[in-house]
Amino acid sequence: MNTSLYISSGALQAYQQKIDTSANNVANVNTTGFKRKDHSFSEVLASQINNQSRVNQEVGRLTPNGIRVSYGTLPGLMQINMEQGQAIETKYPFDLMLEGKGFFQISYPSAVPGAPAEIRYTRDGNFHLSPIQGQPGNFHLVHANGGMLLDQNGRAIELNGQYEVKIDATGQIQLKNKNGLGDSFLSPQQIGIVDIQNPHVLRNAGENQFTIDTTVLPAGSTPNDFVRLMETNEVQLTSGFLEGSNVDLTKEMTDLMTSQRSYQMNARAVSYADQMMGIANGIVR
Repeated sequence: MNTSLYISSGALQAYQQKIDTSANNVANVNTTGFKRKDHSFSEVLASQINNQSRVNQEVGRLTPNGIRVSYGTLPGLMQINMEQGQAIETKYPFDLMLEGKGFFQISYPSAVPGAPAEIRYTRDGNFHLSPIQGQPGNFHLVHANGGMLLDQNGRAIELNGQYEVKIDATGQIQLKNKNGLGDSFLSPQQIGIVDIQNPHVLRNAGENQFTIDTTVLPAGSTPNDFVRLMETNEVQLTSGFLEGSNVDLTKEMTDLMTSQRSYQMNARAVSYADQMMGIANGIVR
């Protein structure tokens, strides 16, 4: 009976997290650049490590010392699904869609004076011009959430209002004087698109953005070991479009209903096991 309780209670916790994950995916079905998350489960292989002190109490055990086989399941990895989302045409020149791999770099000033700015990564290419304080006619290219888009050198992109701006498929910024004089030319700045070598080191920072989770990095490594600036010929960028979420609503609703039914069945199993223990205790008395 205790075994039934262990198995069912562990399953309840695992399915609750699965339901939360599916519900979050459904809630972001219309969020620009959102990447769905997949939840996996793993068997509880051991409930106690370093069990040497109890060897004399477990005569005849078949498992190795130090490992005690347990029951049930627990939540495994929560992985980000990096499949491409659908293209949404906006015709706004500063709406940018990445095709294939890559992330935009967004910079937020630190709340601590003198501390370095916080760098976040996103697939949401919803940008607009924001005036630079103290520099009339100059603008930063700013994300919808307020962060500044960075160039290939990690600096905030600056644009002058006297130029028409066109961003090509490689992320290079083409400028042309609005008065029609002169030919177009390339800005020394270009959009810095980075490749995250292992997307599973990303941590959700809110507002559809990510940071590098330093707690899961291998010993001796730094966030820079997982972030690589992509070459111009690797970037596939489309102006006037946004990338929609890659959430398949039909699949998510199916997973959500399956998880809810599994949760209900395990909750009933816990109730039955509790009733059986109550009957057994009554008999002993």
